[in-house]
Amino acid sequence: MNERTAPYPFIARGASAELFDMGGGQVLKLFRDSVSDEMVAREANASVHAAACGVPTAAAVGRQGRDGRRGIIYPRLEGGTLMDWIRRNPMRAGWALNQMGKIHAAMHRSDGGNLRSLKQVLATDIAYGPAPESLQRAAIAYLEALPDSDALTHGDFHLGNVMMTPQGMMVIDWSKAAAGHPAADAVRSEMLMRFGIGPADWVTNLWRDWAARRLRRSHAAASAVSVRDIDAWRPVVALAWLRARDAPGRTPAFMRYLDGALKQARLPVTR
Repeated sequence: MNERTAPYPFIARGASAELFDMGGGQVLKLFRDSVSDEMVAREANASVHAAACGVPTAAAVGRQGRDGRRGIIYPRLEGGTLMDWIRRNPMRAGWALNQMGKIHAAMHRSDGGNLRSLKQVLATDIAYGPAPESLQRAAIAYLEALPDSDALTHGDFHLGNVMMTPQGMMVIDWSKAAAGHPAADAVRSEMLMRFGIGPADWVTNLWRDWAARRLRRSHAAASAVSVRDIDAWRPVVALAWLRARDAPGRTPAFMRYLDGALKQARLPVTR
């Protein structure tokens, strides 16, 4: 389906779905065939749970299929992503990242309800990733020994999944949500900010590294997550990310990041 054959006016598209204006203050998010039924259901359920916990977000209001495609109905959020807002307001980037970190920390003070276990997600991604078997076994044993938690974690918390609206910042896209340790989710955001898909020129990389540090500090200031917690979770979160990593932009930098984390945890490095 494309804009010309869409059931409603087209708004935007992402890697996994397209968004259409249903009118009446609602939008329809139609998923691509490659997205699993489990992920669609998780996104809808997690958005409702997060909203009930007080997280600023748009909670799913229903499910609707269209032309064989699965969809979720959401309230329409006016505005754009926080990334777009920062591009227009670069001098306020620090403030925006501070607010984003506070939202992330507040999210983690809620429980994950019936969401899947983040530890199990990480273990599965490590086991089915490209790392050598000896490293996989050592990393999973290390993961199992880490303290567990049932905090609400987003799993994809970055500048593209926070909207700047007239009501303030709103978190979107709960498809990777889980119940787990806040430090693991903070590490995931650090990685997304530094190594996610996007420009990889040296100036942008410097900005991304700065933004990741700013977000991490603002989250730490508003939470009980310590530097030690972050260091402890970094090797397994980074190793798990290898399973789906296909963006070449910052691969050398990411591999240095991963190997540094593995060394600190006294785990075998990848090379």
